[in-house]
Amino acid sequence: MSEYTEVELPFLQQLAELGWTVIDHGPGVPQDAAASLRGNFRQWLLPEVFDDAVRAINRTDDGLAWLTNRQLEDLRGQLLRHPNRSLLEANEAVQAMLFKAQVDSNELTGEPDPVVRLIDFHTPGNNQFHAINQFRVDTPGCVKACIIPDIVLFVNGIPLVVAECKKGSETCANPMQEAFVQL
Repeated sequence: MSEYTEVELPFLQQLAELGWTVIDHGPGVPQDAAASLRGNFRQWLLPEVFDDAVRAINRTDDGLAWLTNRQLEDLRGQLLRHPNRSLLEANEAVQAMLFKAQVDSNELTGEPDPVVRLIDFHTPGNNQFHAINQFRVDTPGCVKACIIPDIVLFVNGIPLVVAECKKGSETCANPMQEAFVQL
């Protein structure tokens, strides 16, 4: 039995039973980025999922979606671009955006600097949940050509959880420690 069949697959099945959309690449290395809802393997945000979900949870009082394509592109850019920041600083900036993101204006109402919800914390069912295993991310110019976390959990196209799955065996006495080291 393998790590995939004994750890990854049962976890993915459990998530599917909870209503998550699961993309199962099997145990191999993915070769098609489109299968994981991306244009290429350098993307770590699911752009179309993000746009659809964020647009859907940000509506006027009468139910109209008000975010423009340009504003959604700007929000994606704010999440993605953190030059000259350490990993900790970049993570803190993204976390702050999860609770308070803003755009220049609501073009329907004229409200300046409105707050945009990237995640609907009050009504979780309004969010889109995806679980993707073997989530390949190419890392050109780095020591490794790519990284492939076992399972990544996304809320509204934003990766929030990385799960590194390990199976206990005679060569892996402490699976939790092995996963921690690999992460």
